[in-house]
Amino acid sequence: MISHAQHSQLLFADIKEFSSRSDHAQLRARSDLYAEMKSAFTEELWGACRHEDRGDGVLVVIPPDPALPPGTLFTDVLPRLENGLGGRRRSDPLLRLRIAVHEGSVHRDRHGFAGNAVNHVFRLCDGAPLRQALDEATGDTAVLVSEAVHDAVVRAGLPGVEPATFHPVTFQVKETRARAYLHVPGDPACALRIAGESEPGTRDGRDGAGHGGVSVSAGRSVYMDGAVVAGGDAHVTMEPEQRRRWDRGTR
Repeated sequence: MISHAQHSQLLFADIKEFSSRSDHAQLRARSDLYAEMKSAFTEELWGACRHEDRGDGVLVVIPPDPALPPGTLFTDVLPRLENGLGGRRRSDPLLRLRIAVHEGSVHRDRHGFAGNAVNHVFRLCDGAPLRQALDEATGDTAVLVSEAVHDAVVRAGLPGVEPATFHPVTFQVKETRARAYLHVPGDPACALRIAGESEPGTRDGRDGAGHGGVSVSAGRSVYMDGAVVAGGDAHVTMEPEQRRRWDRGTR
């Protein structure tokens, strides 16, 4: 039986290079992961959340709680997690985490959690920008937050949350292509550098996939809806749907 959907915040933490380890090392990493997560959330908050084991990581569903300030995840939980992993590095240097944060409607049935919001948080965690960030970061975590979370929590300028440390990137996993915001605790230069290498348009907040833009490089003069691109031969790059609309309009 499927429960009613509940709007919740989602955090997915994934262990870097988990599958390359021996069975014994995987079990140790899982034990360490849960110990650090429980410590970072605090016993009370961890108990109020729902959790789903994913083998090489854990999905945490944080239900709406009027007593819990919206920015707690960024001001309290994630800093404690980064500090805890930093202290553990002396005994387990391999425990490093990719962390994705999203929010939306979450369904729950007897098998676990489901819904588009759940799919999206997993794809955030699987995206190339987050993988690159953890590869290059000096610390032990890298965080990618969805636009929904950025708009509701980060950009709102809540106390203790620094919007300037979250940088726009584009990621694509399977059929999902979207913009998100990269944050690397203790290493803001890493996030800024990776954002700077992202696709054109993401740094100023405009993304071709999300806003229907057309990328044009030109040689010969081109006229499009009254705009002129001057020069020699022209090359126009479009998203597939834009291309279909263009073709229909030129017939």
